[in-house]
Amino acid sequence: MKRPPGVTPPPAGPPPAETPPASNDGRSTRRRPPVVRRPKRENASDVDAITEPIPVIPSATSAATITEKPLRDLPALPDVSTDPLGEAPAGSGGGDGDDDPASKPWWLTRRTDPTVESAHEAQKNLAHAERRRRRYERAEARRFTQGTRTRRRKYLIALAGTVALVLLVVLTAYSPLLAVRTITVEGASRVDAAAVSAALDDQLGRPLTLVDFGEVKRTLETFPLIQSYVTEARPPDTLVVRIVERRPVVTVAVDGAFTLVDAAGVVVETTPERAAGYPIIDTAATPVDSPGFAAASSVLLALTPEFLAQVDSVSAPTPDSVTLALTSGQRVVWGSAEDSALKARIVASMISNPGIPNVTEYDVSSPEAPITH
Repeated sequence: MKRPPGVTPPPAGPPPAETPPASNDGRSTRRRPPVVRRPKRENASDVDAITEPIPVIPSATSAATITEKPLRDLPALPDVSTDPLGEAPAGSGGGDGDDDPASKPWWLTRRTDPTVESAHEAQKNLAHAERRRRRYERAEARRFTQGTRTRRRKYLIALAGTVALVLLVVLTAYSPLLAVRTITVEGASRVDAAAVSAALDDQLGRPLTLVDFGEVKRTLETFPLIQSYVTEARPPDTLVVRIVERRPVVTVAVDGAFTLVDAAGVVVETTPERAAGYPIIDTAATPVDSPGFAAASSVLLALTPEFLAQVDSVSAPTPDSVTLALTSGQRVVWGSAEDSALKARIVASMISNPGIPNVTEYDVSSPEAPITH
């Protein structure tokens, strides 16, 4: 920094000491200032600090003293120029540069407006909130997209399974690989199994799932000895027909011939001679289509084979008056067809009991109180 014109640098070394002017008699003209006494105070802490006395210069001598005092040159101004880095040059005065604001760079000494700082902080918070919002939106979009993909995948799997099932059913129903090639008849003894199989030939060549069971029923109804039947499909090409034949229960004598009839009155078999093991019934007293015939048939079906072999004939003019005639000549008054199993056990125990001799009739119409005659 350039010095202003008219200012000369101070001489080297310390400045000369000032000498007070001497009086005529060689003593100082200064007077001791009067001592001001202050009243004492009670507490020592209330004592005021003692200040140093101020010298008083008489007005007569002050002008002469100031006039006679030599003038001192001003010291040189320090060089405050800084280098590009903002550091003071070496050898410059002014003491420690850290405490002097002039020796620091401008970017370290400037002060920021609090309003500007608040606005800057608000912008930072806003940017941070915006980043968090975007992060949250991306996470929600990712989650929503993942859920949509999962649901879409489930729908596609369900649709594919349904289509596969439909295709499997269609192929199974119309595929020639599962067509009927064999018909098997089971449970036939009196019925000719070959005749039944031949009657069902129209089902050959059809897929197992497309067999016309209505036509099968109409065909089997032409066989009177078949009481019921069940069909079963055995892949890949077999149709099984299980039949239950009618069971004859009584023998009916018609025009010198003997006919085996089941409980429904259907003729099962006709023989020239009476078949053993089947009781005979008088159709004149008990017609085949009467309620008495149905009651008598129910009683015979409830008997054990051993006891049924001992029955020679049966009659039932009414449903509550069923009577059995045994091969031993004894009679059993059965009554109605109710509790037939219990009545059969009671009669069997009474017949085998040797303590009841010479019995011609057993009355079990009331099984709680059986009577013998």
